[in-house]
Amino acid sequence: MKEFSLLLSNQELYSVHNTITYVLLFIWIAVCFIGYRFNNHNIYKKSITIFLIFFSFLQEIFDYCNRVLLNDLYIIDIQTDLPLQLCHIAYWFSVLCLFFELYNTKHKQFYFNCAYFLGFSGALQGIITVDLTGIYTFYDILTLHLQHSLIILNLLWLIFAYNLRFNRRGIMQAFLFTNCLIFFVGIINYFLDSNYMFLCTPPDVNNPFLIGKWPYYLLILELIFFIYGFILLVPFLIIKYLNKNK
Repeated sequence: MKEFSLLLSNQELYSVHNTITYVLLFIWIAVCFIGYRFNNHNIYKKSITIFLIFFSFLQEIFDYCNRVLLNDLYIIDIQTDLPLQLCHIAYWFSVLCLFFELYNTKHKQFYFNCAYFLGFSGALQGIITVDLTGIYTFYDILTLHLQHSLIILNLLWLIFAYNLRFNRRGIMQAFLFTNCLIFFVGIINYFLDSNYMFLCTPPDVNNPFLIGKWPYYLLILELIFFIYGFILLVPFLIIKYLNKNK
């Protein structure tokens, strides 16, 4: 099945990943413009939101179909394939926000804050410093990229179409949520001998934020957390300042 699964070398995988990044960068910009343009057009907003929700579910279905059916080199395992990485959680939180916007549900701000922080920290880093562990084919790299880039796509739509904003409270919410999650995922890692959320071993990437071995890189990430959070807050502080001084 190698021919059907489009087996690629690491160099080819990086090349495909970069190509997808350029295409998605254009789509991100387009989504910002469309969201801003349709900000007051509820019918168009609702239709695009439903499409994004549907496409997000479709991507996840295709991802697991690829792992189980299409990729003859990939061995699905409970130690690696549960949706317990931070990017996976940010992914579904962004989808929940889209769903909540359709019905104007309360508490959407919490999910947005967590998805925004984890998306523009973990998911964006996952695109910039891609980890090819377990990635062999075109479909692998496509679903890996979409799992990260769709988070950003959904968040940009929420920001420009629905005016959702990250705030100072969101930094603390994301911090507390992530650390509570670490406790429960750590227990799962212990019993499964797994490495979800990279709590036991750092990912095999060249990332300047990953300093030292276990557990020191985790402690350093805790310190970096708030610095990164305030950096992510800056665009919204600028927007707030500009709106106040119109």
